[in-house]
Amino acid sequence: MLLEVCVDSVESAIYAKEGGAHRLELCSSLELGGLTPSIGLLLSVKSYVDIPVFCMIRPRSGDFEYSQMEVEVMVADINQLTIAGADGFVFGCLNKNRTIDEVASGRLSAAIRKVDKPMTFHRAFDLLPPTELPSSLSLLKQLGVTRVLTTGGGDSVNIERLAHLKSVTDEVGGIVILPGGGVNTTNLRGLRDLGFQEVHASCSSFIEEADYGARFNNPYPGGKRKMTTRTKVEELLAACM
Repeated sequence: MLLEVCVDSVESAIYAKEGGAHRLELCSSLELGGLTPSIGLLLSVKSYVDIPVFCMIRPRSGDFEYSQMEVEVMVADINQLTIAGADGFVFGCLNKNRTIDEVASGRLSAAIRKVDKPMTFHRAFDLLPPTELPSSLSLLKQLGVTRVLTTGGGDSVNIERLAHLKSVTDEVGGIVILPGGGVNTTNLRGLRDLGFQEVHASCSSFIEEADYGARFNNPYPGGKRKMTTRTKVEELLAACM
């Protein structure tokens, strides 16, 4: 089973690779759900690891409804991150009614296809109405999306919903479902038994850091932040066996 680890620092990327991760999703600000990484971060990560690095394309926190100007920024990020060595991209664009924004997604997917990179539609997918799943998967396939990162719908991985989604995806064909969001050594066995070939996790723990109080809006408890650990990656991989 392939393990993709989401990271937002060079240290986390190194620990993920040392622990046996097969691919990285590189972001900034994972505490905000993951934003577009800087070119400097990507260059540094690529200098330390030799596994594929997929870059998040998300210019801000908040919803997934983007203006024309924001989409222009996202396209520019795709182009510049490609030059810096990105191996793939992760994005998600929705309309106000929680359906896929075909126009914005079309512009981003066209930019990614132009540089011949694989693309993942991220957990914005979990906000889609259940009735929209078959048509949404068909649309994403037409756009060239190769993976969908999802819990199955909800805050964390749901085996029952993922089983249903896998059956729908198998009918559409051409898209890999990438379970992610609360993947652990317990539910991983259920995912493996359902036939999923890839999973996504942060494999992170809290570490101590300087406590500057609430002034800088750190969402984590005072004096702590999260970082991927080699041990967590190794434990999750061992559960795949």
